[in-house]
Amino acid sequence: MVSTLCLLEHWCVDRAAAGQKILGLCAPPGSGKSWLACQLQSRLDVACLSLDDLYWPQPQLQLHQRGLPGSHDLQLLKQVLADFRQHGKAIAPCFAKELAAGAGDRQGQRLLAGKLLLLEGWCVGARGVPALQPYQPVWQQLDGLLLLRPPSLGRVMRWRLQAEAKQRQQGGGALPARLVATMVQSFYQHLPVEQCFAPLWQQPQLPTWQLNLNYKRQPLGFIEAI
Repeated sequence: MVSTLCLLEHWCVDRAAAGQKILGLCAPPGSGKSWLACQLQSRLDVACLSLDDLYWPQPQLQLHQRGLPGSHDLQLLKQVLADFRQHGKAIAPCFAKELAAGAGDRQGQRLLAGKLLLLEGWCVGARGVPALQPYQPVWQQLDGLLLLRPPSLGRVMRWRLQAEAKQRQQGGGALPARLVATMVQSFYQHLPVEQCFAPLWQQPQLPTWQLNLNYKRQPLGFIEAI
């Protein structure tokens, strides 16, 4: 079976060859998108940026629920994307989820450089509710969008619990299971799938591709254009 990483690698190579510069990766919590992005950077001349890295620093982040619209510094994100498009490099903040007892906080900066920038996050490209309206100018800077689609919302919950458990085993701060469950439920309560995500593959507004995943996060088929 071809891995999701190999499919993502080929997709990025094809997109770069087509002259695209900034791409989005929309994938649910716990789907492995951050791991995929990390591996991709070691294989290709691709810079990967997580939407999570644009969380507000503490204590300002305490005014928002991490992950929901409003918890990101959109002005900074737009500047990072604009700098990369113009210069092929940009300075971006880093967010460490293990800080602040698992609530997370910014930790330094890093240089993004490469032929292509991949912006990954669970709500990248999403639309359909007022809270996402400020994000639309950011999504409009994308040249294309790839959707990783889970088999069910129940599986998303399990994936996120597994991700937090792994972080805890590695010695980092992690959220307890009850808070993870509350977080995931809140995500989809505020951003319903049928309202915010289904339109991305039913009525795409920019070049869009999709890859269906099974319950083990393995690909079901290949990346397909919508």
